[in-house]
Amino acid sequence: YKTELCRSWEENGHCRYGAKCKFAHTEKELRRVERHPKYKTEMCKTFWEKGTCPYGRRCCFIH
Repeated sequence: YKTELCRSWEENGHCRYGAKCKFAHTEKELRRVERHPKYKTEMCKTFWEKGTCPYGRRCCFIH
């Protein structure tokens, strides 16, 4: 909950969910996330083989 910025807000400057949105609309709303120590320490096989990854920024691997 509110651990990453709302993509709609970032791209359009507005969000149809308003205050009920599960994503943050400002840096101030962002909550810190405790990540596993190995988070983003290995290359994403899918990204390097196909040039794209279905998880995008949410991928746990390096692009």
